[in-house]
Amino acid sequence: MARDYVHRNFGGQCQPGDIAPYVIVTGSKNRVRELASRWDQYREVADHYEYLVCTGTISGDPISACSTGIGGMSVSIAIEELAHLGATTLLRIGVTSPLEDEFDYGDLILAKGAVRWDGTSHDYVMPEYPAIAHFEVLMASMVAAKALNYPYKTGIIADMASLGPTTYDGYRSYLAKNTEKMQRTLHEAGVLNGTGEAATMFVQASIYGLRSGVINVNLLDSKNKSWNPKADDRVVICGLETISVLQHWDKSKSISGAKYVLP
Repeated sequence: MARDYVHRNFGGQCQPGDIAPYVIVTGSKNRVRELASRWDQYREVADHYEYLVCTGTISGDPISACSTGIGGMSVSIAIEELAHLGATTLLRIGVTSPLEDEFDYGDLILAKGAVRWDGTSHDYVMPEYPAIAHFEVLMASMVAAKALNYPYKTGIIADMASLGPTTYDGYRSYLAKNTEKMQRTLHEAGVLNGTGEAATMFVQASIYGLRSGVINVNLLDSKNKSWNPKADDRVVICGLETISVLQHWDKSKSISGAKYVLP
């Protein structure tokens, strides 16, 4: 299949119709496989660079999942291709840790918006343009978390071009001080946590008229001061429930003719 650059249609492996309107994006290929394993059925439609794409159904409704790797640039490529292939609702799920002590282990963080210190989003639009979640996706994630009885917080998160180093020396014992100052500023401003991918997706989705949202789970166990992946399934389950809520609302809108549904 002819394509104009290497990543078009995920290396030419995806065709129109291969991507569902509802897509969960996540950094890890393993998490894509975990998502798909919980569906009615699925098929792998692309495995290209860091992008693993699966499409199937959940409760009979179409759904896709796509891994993006880490960082804004790889995310931007995924969103461009997914939108080109028919995605209209994008939900990012991932892992995080608090800047200091904003939440507990296993808590979900439902993003209202993101600070644009990522770099990639600035290639799309001026820095004053906000990176915000679509209100329907945010509300659906709140409904899902509440139904699952998962503890959660909503608020502003931040994207940075680099997540460190902050507490450990880097190569040749060099410790960058700028990141530490940036994280302290975010904490003082009430930002919940830092990631590296949300702002780019939020900006792209707003510009392109798509719905998008972000759910992260805190996997830093403050008691043991260690990274514990045991609660990772919470963000997977809540992500799937959020998509199911949105699909239910969209069906209700198609019947009633309403533009929006409020919980």
